[in-house]
Amino acid sequence: MFIIKAGGKKEYFNKKHIENSLANVGLDRKIAKGLADEASLKFRKTVSSDEIFRFVLGRLRSYGPEFLGRYNLRRAIMHLGPTGYPFEKYIARVLDEYGYKTKTNQIIQGDCVRHEIDVMAWKDKSHFIVECKYHNTPGARSDLKVALYVWARFLDIKKKWESDPKHDQPWVHGVWLVTNTRCTTDAIDYGGCVGMLITGWGHPKEMSLERMIEQKKLYPINIFPDWAGRLNYVRIYESGIHLLKDCLRFSAIDLAKKAGLKEIEAAAFQEQARKLVG
Repeated sequence: MFIIKAGGKKEYFNKKHIENSLANVGLDRKIAKGLADEASLKFRKTVSSDEIFRFVLGRLRSYGPEFLGRYNLRRAIMHLGPTGYPFEKYIARVLDEYGYKTKTNQIIQGDCVRHEIDVMAWKDKSHFIVECKYHNTPGARSDLKVALYVWARFLDIKKKWESDPKHDQPWVHGVWLVTNTRCTTDAIDYGGCVGMLITGWGHPKEMSLERMIEQKKLYPINIFPDWAGRLNYVRIYESGIHLLKDCLRFSAIDLAKKAGLKEIEAAAFQEQARKLVG
């Protein structure tokens, strides 16, 4: 049996991948193995990775919203769009939780031209220009062209800063590419060569985007797939709510007003949120 990945690549179906992904979201290993076995029996011919995903997601509804949400994390971030603006705001909030001071959508004068910067981040005398590369197409990759583009912009801005007589020398300026997809090997190698930080899906292994999220439970507000048609995400983002745990700062009445929900629905959503973020 073959599975067709999001990018069109065809490979042999390996039920161990399903078992491991379910165990990684906290599901009991025996239950994870049982669901993987069930998937291998259901799909006998060539199947898309999306069909597998939807099948597993359906089965997880029986085990609680916390497992459903964690399994849906990558898709939830991909559905923050359709533009990259919510992703930029989300990444800024994630960095806030890691001790950075952030500003979004800043216009910065470079040596040659002006640049619109997604996120500016400061911490411990380190000053980062953060470029958020958002993709809403499954299977997309951030490649070498992206890395080259980000680095070129940074060099133009850095040259302008360092030519300013008021430039504060103790500050260390850097550039940070953050993406919700995987990066190509060339992009990663180039970033490592020039000294550009890159955070993406699965990279770097010790502190990839998903690890940064899981470590502090910084789940996006749209983490639960069953609420996709009920929550007014645009209204929520405009209210300054970008993390799931942010919605727990409000009463059910206030959240209902911000999210376009009935009070009983807002309370139910908050209850699911507590099960995931604690």
